[in-house]
Amino acid sequence: MFINPKIAIEEKWITGEFSDKSVQPNAIDFTLDKLFTINHEEAFIISEDSKSMRGGEEIEAHYDEENFYEWWPIDIGVSYDGMSDLYVKLPEGVACTLIIRSTFNRNGIFLTSGLYDSGFEGHIGFAIHNMSGPASIAKGTRIGQIMFVQSDSAGMYAGGWNHGNDTHYSQKPSPYDPAGMKRQRDKKK
Repeated sequence: MFINPKIAIEEKWITGEFSDKSVQPNAIDFTLDKLFTINHEEAFIISEDSKSMRGGEEIEAHYDEENFYEWWPIDIGVSYDGMSDLYVKLPEGVACTLIIRSTFNRNGIFLTSGLYDSGFEGHIGFAIHNMSGPASIAKGTRIGQIMFVQSDSAGMYAGGWNHGNDTHYSQKPSPYDPAGMKRQRDKKK
């Protein structure tokens, strides 16, 4: 069952700046505030013991002097790592998921993300995929919606995606990097 989005704000499961039009009947609109490349030249390697992420670099938004806003060109057939300034801290019994706003969907731009488990703490992050034609997105544009759901949780998430406020998940050492896993195994010996 979806949880009333006003409860998520009142309980501070989600914090940040909201406009009047951000709170929808069943979800909260979130904005695209930072954009990163996904390095397609690096191999993504994953096992049950480790993962090696592709990584990427933050993309600076272009400033439009005529219209006074910043924007990013979104290339056709490319995936990007997006981040919102909104911050989520989920208690036990609450999970959330993300969906794209229909305007983007109807223009061939998709957003994907995994489930945010109880115990997750960090900025809203997602992948953006342009599968259609030329596109530009202004910084701070409402790109998707976050929906909070009741969960009969089996425990609290404490994994490598948790990160602090004003940071990208990649700005801290991940306990899942291969070298870190080897060090952890060596310590146990």
